[in-house]
Amino acid sequence: MKRINIAADENNNHARRIKDTVAIVNASQNYFFLQFQDIPTSINDREPIIRVDSLQDRLLASKQAGHLICITSRSLEDNWFSHEYRECSIITTYDWEEVFAPPSLRSYLLYQIAQSLIVFEAELTEEMLLRLVHEPPKGCAHDLCIEKPTIKLGMVAGNLCLSCEGLLLQYGMDKNAIDAIRRILSVVRDEAVGRPKVLDYASAFIVMRFSHNDENDNAYRYGISPGLSDVGIKVHRGDDTVRSNQILDQVLRSIERSRFIVAKVDSDNLNVYFELGAAMGLGKDVLLISESSLVLNLPSDLRNWECLIYERGNYEQLRQRVAKFYRDNFGLR
Repeated sequence: MKRINIAADENNNHARRIKDTVAIVNASQNYFFLQFQDIPTSINDREPIIRVDSLQDRLLASKQAGHLICITSRSLEDNWFSHEYRECSIITTYDWEEVFAPPSLRSYLLYQIAQSLIVFEAELTEEMLLRLVHEPPKGCAHDLCIEKPTIKLGMVAGNLCLSCEGLLLQYGMDKNAIDAIRRILSVVRDEAVGRPKVLDYASAFIVMRFSHNDENDNAYRYGISPGLSDVGIKVHRGDDTVRSNQILDQVLRSIERSRFIVAKVDSDNLNVYFELGAAMGLGKDVLLISESSLVLNLPSDLRNWECLIYERGNYEQLRQRVAKFYRDNFGLR
């Protein structure tokens, strides 16, 4: 997981939405992880207009190790939305809501952050970046928006075109990083067209056979559920609530709304496999769990998936392994 630092200027009145945007970036993929750092003093000068080259030099001199995304509410001297460099980027929220919205400020920030992550990961110079841009715009994240309102075309498209993807791969960008960028851009598209998906970024839906006071139930109560709680993940299961609408509809909505899916797959249950297939089809982050003595009995289609195993009855081991999985793979604490 690539950790990226992000900071906003001291008096930015969009602080809450910036935090929401960072949460969405981290939840929509698991290749990049954005983390807030202390605000560099270089951001907080009193000039109403930012001289980009000067700020870039100051950011590079003051930043911590790694890459830095700087978000400011002041205008840039050249009236651009952003500037991306190999080690840092500068994004302004100036005038977005007053002049350009809709789409929302959150959608705009997601779009700009995705562009910054591309430059960081592919280590693009200005000359390399110019080979990617499209003029006139074609609905790609690398459209050159000489007329600023045309940025909305790329946001509504939420797309990284195939020619740009091919060139980025030639530049050495990891395919997994490109997939992560596409997932962020899909959120931009949903927001920009006015159909944002409802997603609980700190929740997991449990897919398993419902039972009571047996190994299956105990693994959930004393291993899986507390392990998820240890890293701040809220736990939901299909039998948590009883509603009048069909159970299947309720389960599918819960799968769609949850960021994570945890599936205990060592019992032969068609409902478990159906719900697991639905989660995989939606591109959810899925964790498979099985007793060590039963893992060899899994269907052949699941044997190629990484599976977290535990010894029967050792619920503390299961709890620790579940928590460690989400700490190691998603930066959760």
